[in-house]
Amino acid sequence: MGVTLREYRADRRSRLKVLGLIALMLACGVLEVVINDIPGWVAVLLITVLTVVDGVWALSLWRARTVVRADGIAVVGVVRARKWAWHDIQDIVVETQSSPPRRLIRLHDTQGRKTTLPYVTEAHLPDLHALRPR
Repeated sequence: MGVTLREYRADRRSRLKVLGLIALMLACGVLEVVINDIPGWVAVLLITVLTVVDGVWALSLWRARTVVRADGIAVVGVVRARKWAWHDIQDIVVETQSSPPRRLIRLHDTQGRKTTLPYVTEAHLPDLHALRPR
């Protein structure tokens, strides 16, 4: 894709705070397994599951972002990046989710699929619409 015009992601300070909390939760989980004298194979299994879950959570926090470029939009996740050229985007709208109540910015493509744009807020919508070529 082309030159990056905007990138929306969690700020560095917030990411470091949450990564610290994830590390603390992992340490507490490991301590809980050790304190309760769980059999070896069960302890290894529980610690492995904790490590994988916390690792995916940390990786998603570190990698997740929405990138706006001259030729389209890309949503980067843990495992993959999805890209749309501007001509493949039908609309970018605010949708209200009822449970838990929150407002999401969703990309609607020409094939009828909807994708949530991570870290994009209502305040960014005018900017996104202005960057879109006519």
